[in-house]
Amino acid sequence: MSIRSNSQSSKNRIESQPHLKYLVHANSTPSFHLKPSSSSTKMQLSFVTLDAFTSTRYTGNPVAIVQVPASIAPSLTQAQKQSIASEFNLSEIVFLHLPEEGTAPTERNIDIFTHQAEVPFAGHPTIGTSHYLLKTVGERVDTIITKAGPIPISVDEQTGNVKAEIPQDFHIHEVTYKCDLNAKENSTISIAKGMSFIFVRLESLEDLVKADELKNLHGDTYDPSSLDEGWKVGLVGTMYFVAQGTDELGRKKYRTRMFGSREDPGTGSASSGLGCYLAGLEGKETGKGPIKFVFEQGVEMGRRNVISVEVTRGEGGEGVEKVALSGAAVTVMEGKLEV
Repeated sequence: MSIRSNSQSSKNRIESQPHLKYLVHANSTPSFHLKPSSSSTKMQLSFVTLDAFTSTRYTGNPVAIVQVPASIAPSLTQAQKQSIASEFNLSEIVFLHLPEEGTAPTERNIDIFTHQAEVPFAGHPTIGTSHYLLKTVGERVDTIITKAGPIPISVDEQTGNVKAEIPQDFHIHEVTYKCDLNAKENSTISIAKGMSFIFVRLESLEDLVKADELKNLHGDTYDPSSLDEGWKVGLVGTMYFVAQGTDELGRKKYRTRMFGSREDPGTGSASSGLGCYLAGLEGKETGKGPIKFVFEQGVEMGRRNVISVEVTRGEGGEGVEKVALSGAAVTVMEGKLEV
């Protein structure tokens, strides 16, 4: 009987499977190296993953950022992007378009995909990308460009977290949804075209646990046909929320859960929409604000997210003038993928 070491066995197994071409580092420590085939003519793209809305690795909401060099961008198709997003199988991933070599623009274009479709905006990919650009690699960037519009980004001097002034076109739809957990007709809102949510206020954390039984009240997340005319695009999810008083910074605090096609650990777009919705319920005597909120999401999943939202209203407390989303993030792994 002959016995080979695990390392020799693994080496032989890898060399016999040239289709395994990933190079992954977790916590900045190489865990394994898989050598790409020299005969391959396929594109290789670098990626990094981060956990957003947390400073604790392996909590928060994971996002992958795939870096697309300017020389490759024209040949990377929509179908290929969707296949890559499906392979990661995260709630969203980002394609970060790199500038031409030798240039240093202060803007970066990004595309955001779920595992099923491209979306114009999503919160935790925005925070993850902002953290990566401003804090991980230290780029001098002040704006990221999404399909929903330009997003000014910065580092909050008070908290050290990244902050994004998100594009918004706040709209309340006519359609409402009844929920057995609160026996009410619950409003449907869009924070921007393509990102719509049903908001369900619950009275207790015990009720919030029961949201598992109902999930997305809308049913088909990717069927927006029930929305108002001119808004029938994108996705519709359901966010359940419970008031928790105020925190030590005077922010209105809520526990939340959000369900789309599945439960999402941390949803910046829904949290931004909920902040706008709740700010609209404040009396006009509150003034413009900003009205500050902090949302804790993903606790039941073991992936706690802390999502900060500031809403500035228009003159006389009417409408929404500005929405700022902020949070921490931490790098988890990096590697390469083939297309």
